[in-house]
Amino acid sequence: MMVDVMNGLTIREICSGPKRPTMDGFYGWVGRDPKLAEQYTRAREISSDGFEADILALARSTNPENATANKAAFEMLRWAASKRAPRRYGDKQTLEHTGEGGGPVQEIRRIIVRPDHGNDEPSP
Repeated sequence: MMVDVMNGLTIREICSGPKRPTMDGFYGWVGRDPKLAEQYTRAREISSDGFEADILALARSTNPENATANKAAFEMLRWAASKRAPRRYGDKQTLEHTGEGGGPVQEIRRIIVRPDHGNDEPSP
């Protein structure tokens, strides 16, 4: 089954075959077995490499007649690859800290002095 996942098949497609578990059964196995869960995650990541090959083949075969259809297929394959291997094919996200108006962050320090701190005289 993991080979089928690596080849880009969905769990629904895999589980619809003869002598295959139901989707619930498959996900139950994966949920109970950490080693199987790791294999499944790795198989999904590997499958994204196949999607990359499909995207490159689409790009090479695109012409004015099929450009619209190929663009839709490209977007679907890109989305699937980004979900199966987000670190490799997902959108890069950055976090920037900026201050007011997009300027630099300003550091504000406040020193709080207690009136009785450091005083040798007892408080009344």
